[in-house]
Amino acid sequence: MLISNSIGIVADDLTGANDTALQFFMKGSNTEIILDVNSLNENHLNVETWALCNETRNIPPEDAGRIVFETTKLLKEKFGIEYFYKKIDSTLRGNISVEILAILEATGYDAAIVAPAFVQEGRITIGGYQLLKGIPIERTDAARDPKAPIYESYIPDILKRGLSESAQKLVASIEMKTIAKGAGPIALKLNELISQGKKLIVMDAVSTVDFEQIVLAMQKSSCNILPAGSAGLAHALGGVWLGEIKQPVQKKVPLLPKLILSGSATSLTALQIKKLQMDTDIENTYFIPLRLDDVLKDPDETMIERIASNLTKENIVAVHVSELEEELTKDDAKNRLIDDGITKEGLATKITDFLAKLAYEVKKRAEFILITIGGETSYRCSKAINCEYLQVVDAILPSIPLCMDSNAQLVVTKSGNLGTSSTLIEIVKYFEHHENE
Repeated sequence: MLISNSIGIVADDLTGANDTALQFFMKGSNTEIILDVNSLNENHLNVETWALCNETRNIPPEDAGRIVFETTKLLKEKFGIEYFYKKIDSTLRGNISVEILAILEATGYDAAIVAPAFVQEGRITIGGYQLLKGIPIERTDAARDPKAPIYESYIPDILKRGLSESAQKLVASIEMKTIAKGAGPIALKLNELISQGKKLIVMDAVSTVDFEQIVLAMQKSSCNILPAGSAGLAHALGGVWLGEIKQPVQKKVPLLPKLILSGSATSLTALQIKKLQMDTDIENTYFIPLRLDDVLKDPDETMIERIASNLTKENIVAVHVSELEEELTKDDAKNRLIDDGITKEGLATKITDFLAKLAYEVKKRAEFILITIGGETSYRCSKAINCEYLQVVDAILPSIPLCMDSNAQLVVTKSGNLGTSSTLIEIVKYFEHHENE
């Protein structure tokens, strides 16, 4: 594995692209996230790491495979990307197997290691099973995702479900009994499986040491291997691919109000919102919980003006759907959705549509730092404010970057399933410590 200044991350949603890009930024790489492949051009100077958000998580597999193949070829041919990283969701949502195979086809790599563990966030792989803080992912909020629910926790079966019967033979795994022995035995097993025609090789990982040994095994292997994983594996790869680590310059940010737009209905997001509300050290916060009646129509002028008028000085305005889940347990709400023919997936789309329109309208009236929660919410709201690409400018937390968009707007994105109960508070306090009036 040679040192490279040209890394390409291919992701299926924006928060995943961002948290993975951050891992290379923290090693000193000039890093940009592209929201629209059509905006790619040679005017982006000195970029060492590209992260491309294809937004393919919730589309048909055949479309996802085609898009990933085409965009990977574009990155390789137009920018001479040497090393590719396939970002996959650590709760295994999306068209994972199809997209990995598409990159293998586009690049000519021999096989992929599939390592979705994110140890720093309590997500480990053991015996091929994915656990979130010790709980199988099929028993977590991921199982209730309205667009990409998870029904099982055994990764080889999840990968096979997205493949034809003949292609299912491409899946294999290397379990902890081999991983624990270190890079040499892992490399030997990789070579053996690849010689048997395996293309998707699931890797157990329960610690950062496991990631380090997996990366060393990739170096020792005689095969050309595509890494596919979460931000955890990317963190271990950064120092190897980029060579000498350069410390990023600490960022000073302008004193601006913050607009939090949360389309995530996870229990963790609800807890993060509640903790922010209860924090007595953070003042001038305004919370607007959205109701079903709100999201089934466009944002009205009263709400838009209410938000814009409060976005002054260091104020924080948080618009969220954390109370909507409880409303949906009531018969009136259930019957309304049935009468209108709206599915859970359809409601999720209406929520992101509403928040994107809100971002667009408020942006015309006020300046603010945008903080979004939820992968699709982050993508749609960023696009709504005419963002073509994001440049990572600082690390707020180890998996949450501060970005500046193509119009010099500051943007923070966070997955709905990521962090602890205090993560939103930590994001807000980051700005208190870094703002420059």
